[in-house]
Amino acid sequence: MNVRLVNYTRNGVKLIADAVRVTAPFFDNKEDTDLVRYMVKHDYGSVLEHVVFTFELKDITIAISRELLEHRIASHTARSTRYSDEGAASFYIPHFKDAAEKEIYTTTLQYLQQQYLKLREHCGYEVARYVLPLATHCTYQWTVNARSLINFLRLRLCINAAPEMQELAKNVKNLVVNLYPEIFETIGCRGSQYELCPEPKGRSCGKYSTRLTKK
Repeated sequence: MNVRLVNYTRNGVKLIADAVRVTAPFFDNKEDTDLVRYMVKHDYGSVLEHVVFTFELKDITIAISRELLEHRIASHTARSTRYSDEGAASFYIPHFKDAAEKEIYTTTLQYLQQQYLKLREHCGYEVARYVLPLATHCTYQWTVNARSLINFLRLRLCINAAPEMQELAKNVKNLVVNLYPEIFETIGCRGSQYELCPEPKGRSCGKYSTRLTKK
């Protein structure tokens, strides 16, 4: 996986702070960074939408590209399997504790790739792509505003997110926190927001208290 920041809104802290000052006169004498941190802390997120990031996500799987579509307040562009040759595609290999399980997995991928090559020769890319597994790597361009990105990070930094998606979230956060610590340095999983984990007790990492479930 290779995550690259392609573009982003410059002077984002000032842009957000100026937007906050539009809302009420008592914000006029506050420092820019203080206003931004206040908005993030208290989840007043609409002003954060003025700051936008574009990422190139290279060698993520088709599987997590589908999960990214769940984050609908964003712009999504993916490499086309209809018009691109996937004969030399690479694949995601999860961590296996059992060597036999890994052997089954990799053998299956090799078989599917062979079938793809056969279909490609007879039917072309458009038909052959239907046998591509979800593990196939793809390239994806993703544009998202800061408010939606915070929501993404809170969901996908959770230990219950898919391992590949957790890796993506960590890579994205590392890029944006260096640019705008005022926005992102306090962002963690959902439990970090109010020090209360919304997951059931059996799925919690144990770092935060969990909600009591009514009987």
